[in-house]
This record gives sequence, structure tokens and C-alpha cells, in this order.
Amino acid sequence: MTAPEQAVQAKAIELGKLAVRATTAAGSGHPTTALSLVHLVTVLMYRVMRWDPNDPAALGSDRLVLSEGHAVPIIYAACADLGVTIGFGDHARPMTADDLMALRDIRSPIDGHPNPVLGFPFFDAATGSLGQGLSVAAGLGAAARIGGIEKVVYCIIGDGEAREGQIWEAMDFIADHELTNVVAIFNCNTLGQSDFVAAAQGWQQLQRKAEAFGWTAVAIDGHDPAAIEDTLRRRRELGAGRPLCVIARTVKGWGVPQLGGISHHGTPVPKGELDAVLAELDQRAAELGVAGFDPRASKETLRIAPPLPSPGLQSAKEPAGFAAAIGGDPKLAEAVTGRKAMSPRRAYGLALKALGAANPAVVALDADVKNSTYAQDFARAFPERYFEARIAEQNMVSVAAGLSSGGKIPFVSTFGRFLERAFDQIEMAVIGGANLKLVGTHVGVTLAADGPSQMALADVGFMRAFAHVRDSHGNPAVTVLTPSDAASAYALVLAMASFPSACYLRAVRADLPLLYREEEEFPFGGHKVLRQPGQGSRHVVLAGSGYLVHSCLKAADSLASQGVGAAVVDAYALPMDTGAVLALAGPGGVILTVEDNYVGGLGSELAEAAAAAGDDAPQVRALAVHNIPKSGRTPEDVLAYVQLSVDQIVAAAMAAAR
Repeated sequence: MTAPEQAVQAKAIELGKLAVRATTAAGSGHPTTALSLVHLVTVLMYRVMRWDPNDPAALGSDRLVLSEGHAVPIIYAACADLGVTIGFGDHARPMTADDLMALRDIRSPIDGHPNPVLGFPFFDAATGSLGQGLSVAAGLGAAARIGGIEKVVYCIIGDGEAREGQIWEAMDFIADHELTNVVAIFNCNTLGQSDFVAAAQGWQQLQRKAEAFGWTAVAIDGHDPAAIEDTLRRRRELGAGRPLCVIARTVKGWGVPQLGGISHHGTPVPKGELDAVLAELDQRAAELGVAGFDPRASKETLRIAPPLPSPGLQSAKEPAGFAAAIGGDPKLAEAVTGRKAMSPRRAYGLALKALGAANPAVVALDADVKNSTYAQDFARAFPERYFEARIAEQNMVSVAAGLSSGGKIPFVSTFGRFLERAFDQIEMAVIGGANLKLVGTHVGVTLAADGPSQMALADVGFMRAFAHVRDSHGNPAVTVLTPSDAASAYALVLAMASFPSACYLRAVRADLPLLYREEEEFPFGGHKVLRQPGQGSRHVVLAGSGYLVHSCLKAADSLASQGVGAAVVDAYALPMDTGAVLALAGPGGVILTVEDNYVGGLGSELAEAAAAAGDDAPQVRALAVHNIPKSGRTPEDVLAYVQLSVDQIVAAAMAAAR
């Protein structure tokens, strides 16, 4: 055994003992999976990766994404041993053994699964909801290529986790975009949580699958330091122009026979058995001939190479305004001038292209609908910063999270209904602090003829839940934006790019009359009062968003002819300034919310605020989509079917104003 192999074996056993002790101290965790990774992690973090423990988030550093996030104690053990910097700003300091023993404590940044925003910048994203890490690695690899940074992104994936379809979406994406700076490492320890993995997740099958997906796949003994290092260092040679996939055969609970087999997943060693388990690892060290290995020799051999220098960031400039963007397309300008209308989704394409010209950090992803979302405007202008994700929305969102961690501002577009497939991925990205800019087009029942399988209706309730959660910047974790015309859509897209937290913009398909001038501003959390309450004893506030703002304006005209004064509010943002809208209605007044989605959106926003305000608050009545819609020839057909037509709004307002 060579000196480097001896050093890795000794260090791997040392780290394994630390991981076991940490999970026992925590009273929870996954020591057996951690032990299966002791050699892979040691070779990566002490021998192969180019990085700086004092600055683990340095842009030029090689990266390690732990997709099987429950195995994180072995990473924490290495970071404690190396004194990796944890915390941010004035609170940054080297990690210690005491920090490791605080694993999972409510006061500790050493969380149960990887999460960078808690003060552990070694990681780039929150992982642990299985299947998402390789997509994040793809985003990091893509960001590095755009920035001209020669770094490698390694991703460790569990063999049981390989059943997740998103893993193979990511394998496709990485091969499709020739991201040869991404290395996938499958930890093939044959055991899931409750049983052995299926034959389809056996190492031979995973090797065949990887090769079928366009990768070079190499199978190795995951506990052989020389084989691990040789394979990783020969990445380019072995890959031969394709991304490299390492199939590492490992043993769950390595070094401790009694921790092998079923029923040990997620089970820490009881305190009364800890000494015996640690003794088993010492015995394994003796068997390998590394017991009492000289720490000085280890330090000389386990020498970490520094990261390569990275190019400086390019500065951004002010993007073109709405009128200038329209003027750049004579046919579009003529159409808009004649009709005074444009689709919000078309405005999204214009704004995205303008942002691309102004800010080199802006990137875009779409899922095979770029000609409908108009992300094609950006794709044609900046092909090196556009990533076609095809029909794989879950992978697309997680790739965007990786791009965000790599210093980019990712705009992610598809039909809103298809973003609903990626709710888990969106939540994980939000947990990890990703600066996502999500755009769902073709939202609501006004999509009409395509029917409910294509209509985003549950999206608002889901996204609004995060609108009332604070992120690490102190902002809403997701700001929900529903523009009512193209001018507001354009302005909101530009504002999204400069906002440091996640946003979700809903853009309807239909052309809508222009309501606003270019100079109008749309602060997040705000709203627009398009019509003040009329004079008289009866009045109501109609609060709508998107397409239905126009329906509210028509309803207000009808109500005025019947002696009811109606204010109209364009509630384009959630969270919103509810106090101002409640004040507009006044004590004892009535607010009728009108929204083209299932419950949980604008109606809930104002009703919760009214309930908190007490007895003098106005009454809030909510019109939303309360029955499953169907296809219709026109938006008006479907709006009537779900009881959101102008006449139905008028009838509800008349009943409320009595």
C-alpha cells in the first residue's frame, strides 16, 4: 500500500469514527450511509478537489453536491477535521469538533441535511429530498462554463435514489449540453431504507443505464483509495469527450459488520454500544496496517490543491424600457399601436431579451415551449446562456438552483401547469436560498380550449404559502406576481432580476388591453387602484389580478349603471399591502376578490387580513375557481362555466352590496 493510500485509509477511519460519534450525540442521523462514503469523501476532499477550506464557497473551487443528503455526517466530519469556514461575515469561523457534536441542534448550523443558508457555505444547495442533487450539479457546471471557470462539479448519488426519474432527467440534460465538467458518483451500497435496492438499481444495471444515456461509466471498488483517485484524476481521458459516471461499489456500515444489512438505516449507534463500534473501526485500521499512522505523514500526503483563479464578474447596465423593446420589432410595434393590446407572455419574452442584453448574469431555461412562452427571444439572442431543458420540468428547476449558486440569475419558464410538477423542487430551492425567477405562462381557465390538464390553478395557493415565509434576506421566500397587461408584465420581469429572492410570475396567454404607461412603477407588495369607489350609499371594492382585472373593470361599469359604486384594485403582487385595500372598503364595507385560480390566493390574503383586523374590518367575499373546469371555445365560455363571467361578478357584487 502506497503512502497516499495509507493516509487515505487512516483518515477515512478517523472521519468514520467522527461521523458515528456525531450521530450518537445527536440521537439521530445516518451513520451507516456515512460509513459507506468514507473513502470517496476522503479522496475527494483531501486529495482530488481543488478548493480552499478557508473559503469553501470561492467561485473557482471544485464543488461537491451530496444528493443523498442524509449521508452528510461524513462531510461534516471532514469539515470539522479541516477547520472549514462556517458562518457568514463577522460570524465566520473555522468549524470545530464541538460544532460537529452539535449536529442537528436547533442552535447549530450543522443541520440534519445539507443547507447552505444556515451557515454552511461548503454546500451549494439544500438536498435531502432525493433525486435532485445531480440537477443542481448540472446547473453549477453550466454556470462554470458560462463564466469560463475551469472547475469540476462532483455529485454523490445513492443507488436507491437512482430510482428517482429526475436523476435520469439530469443524466440526459448533462449529456445533451455536453457538461463534461460534471462527474456523477453512484454510491452502490445495495441497501435502501427498508430493503435491498431493486435489481434495476444494481451497479451493473446503473453502469449500463449511464452508458445508454451518453456517459462514460466506470465501475470501481468504492473503498479502494487508489482506484477512486486514479479514476477521478483521469476524468478527461476516461470520459473521451463525454461526462464521466463513477459506479462505486460500497458497503453500508463499512468497517462495522454489525451495522451492515437491513434495519440500520437512519439509526444512530446507542451510547452504550458506541465504544464497541469505535473499537471495530480501530480493528479495521489495524487490519489495514494504518493503526497509529503518523499524522505528520498524513498532513504531507493529504494536501489540498487551491482553486484556480476565476474571471471577474461583468457589470450590468440598465435594460431597455418597454417602448424601446417593442420598437425593436416593427411588426410587433405596428400591431400594438393598432390594437393597444399585447399578451403578458409576449412582454415576458421582450423583457427577458432586454435583461440578457443588459446583464451577463441573466440566464434562461425553458421546457420545450419557448415558442409559446417567448423565451425563444432570449435563446436566439444569447444561445450560450440559454438551456433547453425539454420536457423535464423537475430537472429544470433544480438546474436553475445550481445556476443560482454559481452566481447566475436564472429565469425558468414553462406553462404554469407544468411548473406544478416541480413543487418539491421549488420548495427545496427556496429552502436552499436559490434566487429563482419562475415564470408560468398559459395560466388560469382563460386558456380555454386546451382544458384543465393545461391550466395552472393550484399554483397560486402553493406559491402564496411561501409569500408569507421570510427567507435569509428577510424577504418573502417567494413573491407572486400576476400582471394584468403587457406593460406591467414587462416592468415586473425587470424588477424580478434585481430582487435577491425567488419570484413567480403568472402570464396569461391572451392579448390584453394595455392599462399602464411605460413609466408606471410596480413595487413588490403593492397594488394599483384603477377606479375609486363611486358616490352613494352602496359601494364595493372589486380586487382582481391578471385577466380578471379587465373583467372587474367591465363589471364596475355595469354596477355603476345600477347605482352601485365599485372601486377596482389590480392586486398584482402577493404578499400585498392588505391594510390599504381594507381601508379602501372602509369599516363595514365589502371587498369582492376575483381570481382565476383555486382558493388560497388573493381571497385568502384579504380574508386573513380582515380577520386579524377585528370587528371594524370590511367583509371579504371570494370568487375563485370552485369547480374543475373543462375545455371551452373562448375564455368567456370557461369563465362562465366556473362562475367568473362579468355577469356573475356583477351579481355577486350586487348581493354583497345590499
